[in-house]
Amino acid sequence: MKRLLAGTVAAGLALAASAASAQTDAGLADAGLAQERAAARMKIEALRQQQMEQAQQAQAARDRAAAAQTLRSLQAQASAPGQPYRPPPAEVLPERGDPSAGLSLRLDELDRLTDARLARSNEVLRAIKPASDR
Repeated sequence: MKRLLAGTVAAGLALAASAASAQTDAGLADAGLAQERAAARMKIEALRQQQMEQAQQAQAARDRAAAAQTLRSLQAQASAPGQPYRPPPAEVLPERGDPSAGLSLRLDELDRLTDARLARSNEVLRAIKPASDR
């Protein structure tokens, strides 16, 4: 009887050890997959950053080309005989009166809108019945 019990216990221990080993192997496989996923995410992020850097470099090159073109056109106008470069005249804005008057009108409008909103809010609060009246 003791031998049978010892054999059963030994078989149970062997099954538990093999199950633990299988779980460890599965855990290692899961860890390996997680590591591969993390590596793939890092590679994708590196590629995204590289693409953003290339786009910024391309935009900088376009900006430099546009600035060079503008400079060449300005130099061509300045080198024209007898005609120095003159920038276009500044646009004169129409007179609008006293700026403080406009500010005053906007503040009055803001006060009017605030008072109207406060009145609506008070009406809603008055419409709510207190719990003691229910």
